[in-house]
Amino acid sequence: MFKDIIQLCSSIPRLKLLKFFLFQPDVRISTLVVSNTTGIPKAITVRELRALKNYGILTSRTQGKNMLWSLNTSHPLTAPFRAFLESVTLPDDSSVASAFRGVSGITLLVVAGILAGEERGLIDILIVTKKPNDPRIATSVRAVERMSALPLRYAVLERGEYAERLEARDRMLRDVLEFKHRTIIGRK
Repeated sequence: MFKDIIQLCSSIPRLKLLKFFLFQPDVRISTLVVSNTTGIPKAITVRELRALKNYGILTSRTQGKNMLWSLNTSHPLTAPFRAFLESVTLPDDSSVASAFRGVSGITLLVVAGILAGEERGLIDILIVTKKPNDPRIATSVRAVERMSALPLRYAVLERGEYAERLEARDRMLRDVLEFKHRTIIGRK
């Protein structure tokens, strides 16, 4: 068992890929999507996915020209590794804030959902800004995705729309603000 743990933790890309699948146990996903989401070069992604398959924690299936990967949920280390990675690998507030440093006009930045340890949330990042169409927002979200090794769901609202939705007790905002969340920039 110790040998398996050492092998599973032997590289940063392997741990990122392991986290990617542990937090999405029901997905079947291609190598390219995994590589793009985690920020790991494709050649390294392929090598590490094959290694994880050899250790039995991932399974694969060919669909056309693509190889689809998924988690082997019956592997004995699935639950312990998920608990471990959840407690030590989520990006801290300063890392998230630094990812959004180049985006001007943000009045509120809230992390929720998987980034706050809450799986029931509809979104993982709520961004309220003066400039909702700024392309740097998507770039910053991708940076946080690569930090967390997880695909993230996010919403971008303009200040007026946020105020209207807050007053109307919008479901999305209730899901963010009533469950576990952390405010990174601004005040609710």
